[in-house]
Amino acid sequence: MNMLDMLRRTGGLSALSNRLALTPAQSMQIAGTFVPYLLAGFGRAFRREGKSAFLTRLRRLGGADMAQRALTPGAIAPSLGDAVLAVAFSTPAIVGQVERVLRDAVAIGTSDYREAMRLLALLLGGYLSARAEQVELGVADGIEALLDQAADDPLAAIETEEPSGQGE
Repeated sequence: MNMLDMLRRTGGLSALSNRLALTPAQSMQIAGTFVPYLLAGFGRAFRREGKSAFLTRLRRLGGADMAQRALTPGAIAPSLGDAVLAVAFSTPAIVGQVERVLRDAVAIGTSDYREAMRLLALLLGGYLSARAEQVELGVADGIEALLDQAADDPLAAIETEEPSGQGE
């Protein structure tokens, strides 16, 4: 399952563009840069906590409804997106490091980086929850293959960097 294609097909990239007044190209660039980090973080949490505990954490935050909240108009409390980022990245320091990578890679409005990260975290967290619920109902293609990709972990590179204190 290609998450960028899923974001495009489900309207996630359009929602990102609409909510943050970004061009479609900017939304795609942000997603293309951030999604590998987010998947790596979710994968680490999945392996560390186990499938049941990981999915329970996502369900407590809203499960599949997280994606729906990001896709539809209306206010979303920043704390919800921050909670999903915490599932993926464990510490505010890692969230800040990933935000710096995003800032270096993509040029958008200064306050929109963290909000883009929150929205994408809600979308992907919701998609993973929905996929897990489908598997429980007997539909094939669970989240294990997506989250158990240990070979390509972009977080490993930023963990060795010294934090500069920006973006937190």
